[in-house]
Amino acid sequence: MKKFILALCLSMAVVMMVTPVSAMELWDPHLRGVDEGLAAGAIPPPGFYFVNTTYYMPNLNLYDNSGHKVPGTDLFVFVESPVLLWSTGYKFLCADYGMAIAQPIVYTNITIPGVGSGGVNWGTFNTILVPYILSWKLPCDFRIKTALSIGLNDGSSNLSNTILGGNPSKPFMAPSANDYYSFIPEVGISWLHNGWNLSADFFFSFETKDQYTNYQSGNQFAADYTITKTCGKWTFGLGAAQYTQVNNDSSAGVTVPHTQTAMYTMGPIIGYNFGPCSLQGTYNFALYSANQFGGDWFLVRLVVPLGNPCK
Repeated sequence: MKKFILALCLSMAVVMMVTPVSAMELWDPHLRGVDEGLAAGAIPPPGFYFVNTTYYMPNLNLYDNSGHKVPGTDLFVFVESPVLLWSTGYKFLCADYGMAIAQPIVYTNITIPGVGSGGVNWGTFNTILVPYILSWKLPCDFRIKTALSIGLNDGSSNLSNTILGGNPSKPFMAPSANDYYSFIPEVGISWLHNGWNLSADFFFSFETKDQYTNYQSGNQFAADYTITKTCGKWTFGLGAAQYTQVNNDSSAGVTVPHTQTAMYTMGPIIGYNFGPCSLQGTYNFALYSANQFGGDWFLVRLVVPLGNPCK
């Protein structure tokens, strides 16, 4: 299986993608395109924020190493990702300092040729901790941010306790979490001027070995891109995402060939600020996928300021 994605909204992001081809692990560490529409280099004003992202991948198909669709395999994914973000108001290294935590909930319905359909599963993904978010204000309306996400090994199901992990007592389903820890450093940059938001968010993911399968995922690079213009309460624009695994996986210390994946998507962004809450929707069309599930996806993000009790 291959892989999940998880990302923290408003600064780091949360969840999704499976691939039962040339690999054995489960979920990618960064949810494709989840930071599209955000100011990647900035952090919000001091206070607590509740961010909820509802993410849909309604009709994903498996693509082989050459980017050709594999018939008969289908995946439906729904992710509910609540995030609590704290912009502390404190400075560290001359940067605004924040932190966050996310606990995504995942629904999957998977069909695999020769195995069957109706593999339905609800579960919790690995808890995501963001111990630091640092954002610097630069001249000429630029912002730059760095952060670190840590995925804990605490999800409700993984390969070790589902039939996909060799347990026939469990119904056929795609597990909801990874059986290892993830470490995801991030760098974001934004140009914010006169309602314009030009942003790029870059992620590089490292995972520990899955002790159950003795399988090690290759390192992964992901990026989310944003061009939007805000006019009054409305925001319109375009987003894009890419995902590339930079080296092959390994099993029991032996390199597994043809396990590198790639994915590119692009689509419109629209948002509305209700004051103080804001709502944003993103739709991405699949441009290219290889060695993983690919297809169109969309998300809806709600941001609710909770105030600043430390003020």
